[in-house]
Amino acid sequence: MKNYKPYKGFYDLRNYELPKKIFSKLWKIQNMLFHMQERYDYFKKWHPGQWAKAKQLSAEYQRILFNYPRRIEE
Repeated sequence: MKNYKPYKGFYDLRNYELPKKIFSKLWKIQNMLFHMQERYDYFKKWHPGQWAKAKQLSAEYQRILFNYPRRIEE
């Protein structure tokens, strides 16, 4: 978790009270979604099925994340 750096356009996972296991899983999802977002044209043209699944995964990612409270800033 100490090596985590949020991607531009993604939620900062450090701002949520996440168990380590959930943090790790959401971080991996962020990595994959960021990779696909950077190659948007490629996935839309050549892998539309994967692109559609990534959109579903993104929605599920947000649903999981929003089940946890935000940290109160000091």
